[in-house]
Amino acid sequence: MVMHTYTFHVEESETGDGLDVDVYDEDGTIEASTWIGYEDYRVTAGDGDTETSETTFSADVMTLDLQVERDDGGFLVRVLGDAETLASERIADEEWGLSAE
Repeated sequence: MVMHTYTFHVEESETGDGLDVDVYDEDGTIEASTWIGYEDYRVTAGDGDTETSETTFSADVMTLDLQVERDDGGFLVRVLGDAETLASERIADEEWGLSAE
């Protein structure tokens, strides 16, 4: 099998009502994607600039998937490759200007 390089990208959606989470391959093709709706988690966005997070990693995998968890202070988003964690990003409410209802 061959190692591939991926980019894990998290940013607030254009409408400001959630987070867009994408994993791109080397050619810029989306390999995995999800949207995290703030309303689904009883979270609201504050005013001001939003963060963007980008992480690059390499892996030799057959499948990619995204997993989202919510705790008291934020989201934890993981990229899974063949069911193993390849990359993760903690989206802390305080850093991203989010507040729980």
